[in-house]
Amino acid sequence: MLDLVSYLHKRRNKMMIIVLFLSIVAVVVSYNFQFAPSSYFGGKYNNYFLFFLILYKLIELPILYYLLMHRHIINLKKNNYIEEKLEKIRKHTKLLLFLIPQGNTVFGIIAYKLTANVYYFLLFSSIAIITLYLVKPNKLL
Repeated sequence: MLDLVSYLHKRRNKMMIIVLFLSIVAVVVSYNFQFAPSSYFGGKYNNYFLFFLILYKLIELPILYYLLMHRHIINLKKNNYIEEKLEKIRKHTKLLLFLIPQGNTVFGIIAYKLTANVYYFLLFSSIAIITLYLVKPNKLL
């Protein structure tokens, strides 16, 4: 179990570095290129869609955390250490640490395309960083 926790710490740190790197790339691209906001439906629903994306992400992340990690923590506290479930726990927590940056990056790109404002990409990147920071692999012990 200690191997799994140390592996998840390394993976979490890698994902934080990747999110920070993508944020820096987004800022550099924003300063070097000018994009126009998308004009689907005349552009009048862009803000509604953007607020929906933010709300969706704030609802989705706790659900993902519960399904992919927290229920395993609860199960481990009840049943102690079970060797058969270790591979499933490893797979789910690894998936969680991948989905957080991947989903926020995609939503950040969509928000950037809708508004042509890099601050919304940085908002989704900061949500990813905060979520990755809040996911503590030590709770599996």
